[in-house]
Amino acid sequence: MARVKQRLLIVDDDKPIRHLLSRLAHRAGFDAETAKDGQDAIEKLKGAAYDIVLIDLMMPRVSGFELVEHINTLHPRPTVIVATAMMNGDVRRLDDSMIRRVIRKPFDIDAVVQALIETAAELAAGHPMAEVPAAVKEIIPGEAATPAVEAAAAAQETIESRDAAPDAHLDKPAC
Repeated sequence: MARVKQRLLIVDDDKPIRHLLSRLAHRAGFDAETAKDGQDAIEKLKGAAYDIVLIDLMMPRVSGFELVEHINTLHPRPTVIVATAMMNGDVRRLDDSMIRRVIRKPFDIDAVVQALIETAAELAAGHPMAEVPAAVKEIIPGEAATPAVEAAAAAQETIESRDAAPDAHLDKPAC
């Protein structure tokens, strides 16, 4: 039986970044779509269910902050990964229980792919976010509910066992 691809929505107002992230996600095995801003993302979220939403915080019309608040009202609620160049103090405005990971811009392509794969592995293994991840805790203060050791181990095992990407021989510059 073929593995079902996880659905990913990439939300960024920078078209080249959207395009790059979409290509990376497709190569990593995701069914990825893009939205040009928070308003576009809200419209897409009305029409389809996504497993993961990767959000840039600073966008026109509806910001990433407002989009995260909107996603909090959805049932089922997709997992949120934030990509931002903002400083820690600005990111602290977010509810830490809503964010699975924070990716800093400019980002390393391999780190983005790894974050997506780890998040997908955690979701596929049925591990809800029982603990606010350490990377998020550094940026957004908050109490963790319970350790997520099993989720981290499952994600690491998946990463270690995945096949080499077809383009692994190419150098991947940081964005």
